[in-house]
Amino acid sequence: MSMKTKSEERGASAILIAFGLVLFLGMSAFAIDLGFGLTERRDDVTAADVGVMAGAVDSLGSNAVVRDQILSFTRQNLPTTYSNAQWQALWEGCTDPEMITLNGAGFNFIPVAPPAGWAVGSPWCISIDPAGYVRVRVPDQNVATNFGRVIGVNSLSTNADAIARWAGRGGGGILPFGLLSGAPEGGNVCLRDHGGQPIPPCDGPDQGNFGAIESPQFGNVALGTTGCPMFGNKGAELSVNIAIGLDHRVVPDPDNSPSNEVRDTCAIISSGQTPDTLNTFQGLSVGTMEGLVSGGNPFPGSFSPPRLQRSATTTNIVGYQLDNKPMWEYIDPAVAAPTVPAQCVRSTFNNSLPDFDWNGDGTLDRPQSWEHMESCLLAHAGGSFGILFLETLSESPRFSYVPQFWANIWPNGNSDFRRIWRFKATFLQTLWLKKGNNVSEFNPGEQFTSPGNGNVSLFQLSGLNIPDQALPEDLRGTPGPTGGLNPFIPELYR
Repeated sequence: MSMKTKSEERGASAILIAFGLVLFLGMSAFAIDLGFGLTERRDDVTAADVGVMAGAVDSLGSNAVVRDQILSFTRQNLPTTYSNAQWQALWEGCTDPEMITLNGAGFNFIPVAPPAGWAVGSPWCISIDPAGYVRVRVPDQNVATNFGRVIGVNSLSTNADAIARWAGRGGGGILPFGLLSGAPEGGNVCLRDHGGQPIPPCDGPDQGNFGAIESPQFGNVALGTTGCPMFGNKGAELSVNIAIGLDHRVVPDPDNSPSNEVRDTCAIISSGQTPDTLNTFQGLSVGTMEGLVSGGNPFPGSFSPPRLQRSATTTNIVGYQLDNKPMWEYIDPAVAAPTVPAQCVRSTFNNSLPDFDWNGDGTLDRPQSWEHMESCLLAHAGGSFGILFLETLSESPRFSYVPQFWANIWPNGNSDFRRIWRFKATFLQTLWLKKGNNVSEFNPGEQFTSPGNGNVSLFQLSGLNIPDQALPEDLRGTPGPTGGLNPFIPELYR
């Protein structure tokens, strides 16, 4: 049996120490590479966030416009410079497997059609949920290692993803009512017509068409709607759309052409297209009361309370606590003529002034009346005036956006589609409530006499059409391709 000398043991230890030192230095050097990888990852996250928000900002643009904005801003915010050919190849090789998981959790992301000439994989990395979400997954970014090669790691791969949401601006959403192209700017407009003896501004249904919009639910995870068809009955569908607004994105049709219109139906959900053409109801006698005033059948309870019960300022109207804050209380008290018309100055809406015939019908109206408010808005629309309202107007359940159509007539006899020209803001003003043959008008802030006890129906509904320039900029948004207002506000969802 031979024994190792001390010098031999020292030699073996030196080898082990040298090996360990090389390994330690290699790992330390690789940590530098990891730092570069983490920096790239942060850049990828920034590129994803900026890219998806750039796409979401164009909330009234087509899906192709949204896609191109995402591609442009993502490219600008990645640290690597790509040639056009490299950029195309990078996206053509990008797929988004997490999309399947997200869709299983309630989303409905559908890949957007790629730019012309691109041959992308499936599902590729830019997608839109028609309910109002857009998603981007940044293609893998490879970072070459300098020291990792010592341990066999030649490159590090990173990526990032982000989702943006098109939320309703002001909280009121898009109501399922419409304006024709000739609707008076600033005037009192009929939003829900009825049969029988119509009362101005309503003129009765057009051979069975009552003016409301027949829009299906697409399924929006933030709003709690579950897909198409949601209820299977039109009354419940209309009730929910009145209570919370349409649950999906709709946009203007910039060229008013039937050849490329996208109709708002269940059939388009699987295609990922964004509708620009809405259907009108024919012969529907239920739905408005339930989504606006009451919570009865067929209004689904999970979406309670109805719109006008969502207010801190209410009064008892036919047994329901309804919003009773008039529009003039949202006028900015700091504005004065000539910035706004003289009759729009908030101090004119008080009891110290004598009654006046504000609408010119030969009868005296109180200073604080909806006729006074309409006179103010019409004067504002007829000149070059500034902002009239406070941003708190958006907190009123009566404030919302409605589509205005290219057409100047409603369809006759049957439901039919109308292409969207632009969006306008309206304030739900007069409710005509009916009991038997008795009809009473409810205007917020004004005296109300009940038409009777028991079962009361909503006979008609009107709104005050708000001039665009009277609104604060935050309630206007970036105009669409045909002008008007933008009812959506983009926000980073995750």
